[in-house]
Amino acid sequence: MDLLLRNVEPTAVKKVEELARKKGISRNEYLKNVLEDFSILQMKDNHVDRMEKKLIANTLMMEKTSNTLDELVSVLKELIDDE
Repeated sequence: MDLLLRNVEPTAVKKVEELARKKGISRNEYLKNVLEDFSILQMKDNHVDRMEKKLIANTLMMEKTSNTLDELVSVLKELIDDE
């Protein structure tokens, strides 16, 4: 797919050309790589955010489960001691 950019500052274009030249690639190839890398990083960041939210939810559920089990153990101990 093609992408056309207009009204880019000349200093920015020169910097991109310099960076592309250092890598031995065309300006187009350099910008294509930068754009693709950026999109991949954004997807990874979104994935990490979702995983962090799931981790928090799982941690809360484990804490609730642990508390419930602690209560159950207390009740069972009381029942055993009553016998």
